[in-house]
Amino acid sequence: MTDHRDDQRRGPAENETADNGSDIDGSDGDRLFSEANAWFFRLQSDDHTPAERAAFADWLARSPAHADAWTGLQSLLHDLKEPARAAYAASRSAPSRRPAAAGVRRFAAAMAVLLVVGGLGVWRGPMLYQNAVADQVTSAGQRRTLTLPDGSTAEMNGGTALALDFRDGERRVRILRGEAWFHVTRDPDHPFVVDGGAGAARVLGTQFSVRREDGRTTVTVGEGLVEVSAHPGTDSHAPWPDSVRLHPGESAEAGPLGLSGPRAADPAVAFAWRQGQIVFRQQSLASVIAALNGQWPGRVVLLNDEAAERVVSGVFALDRPDAVFDALERGLGVHATRITPYLTLLR
Repeated sequence: MTDHRDDQRRGPAENETADNGSDIDGSDGDRLFSEANAWFFRLQSDDHTPAERAAFADWLARSPAHADAWTGLQSLLHDLKEPARAAYAASRSAPSRRPAAAGVRRFAAAMAVLLVVGGLGVWRGPMLYQNAVADQVTSAGQRRTLTLPDGSTAEMNGGTALALDFRDGERRVRILRGEAWFHVTRDPDHPFVVDGGAGAARVLGTQFSVRREDGRTTVTVGEGLVEVSAHPGTDSHAPWPDSVRLHPGESAEAGPLGLSGPRAADPAVAFAWRQGQIVFRQQSLASVIAALNGQWPGRVVLLNDEAAERVVSGVFALDRPDAVFDALERGLGVHATRITPYLTLLR
């Protein structure tokens, strides 16, 4: 996905105009509230930069209206307690008068941000720890290719954290979260081990991916032979209990109940992220949104329970979110509202 770091240094708001502190009309009030929303969300992200913090300080000091928008957002987030779906219900029953509609838009936007940031609070602690102990980290929507000390390569998907151990002849990678593809340099005397928590993969030289998500470890093979274990021993040369061998086009999953597989895997689906794509085949909209949230900075929030189980199929470019939302609107009848560059509501 395209790196928007330069845009982020300029701030979440686009096409800003100078304010002189005079009274503002309703449209400017909506704009400033949206910008405050964007800043609030951006500053919760682990990868925000000192330049962005400085840009936010400049934005906040630009006029009394900017400060009022920020204070109003903080007060609203503090006071609101109902879930985001209540905001959606309120928006459906609200009068159609324009002032009321503007208020509902603000209410729904703040409620969605509250929901998102509240969700961040659940996993932010583990993420901070993972980032602290990791050697390499990617944020959502960012991909990176590494050359490892033994000459192997690792392609990191977005939202991934890796810890590397290549000391004393060891070739070991720990996936703390996320997904990576490995092209391993062959070395019969030193097996290459990727530990994904619930399970691990051990190879001598091959190409495969490992994904760690929701307490499960999934290994998918593109080339060669990979041994997968649900409970790897501390000695990389010792036999592993509960293990399977995977061939190209196969995958296995390790979880709390042990190891499942091998099963057939479609490389076009499993490895699509390496080409900047994401593929869905007869998947629920809820699972599609979960996958998109793992690939994009920001958040997509579904406010329509009835649409959660609708089936989605398609191939989408990860750097074209508008095209994804357009396809969902045309195919499923949902409506996408872009509150900020970092928050989209589906209704």
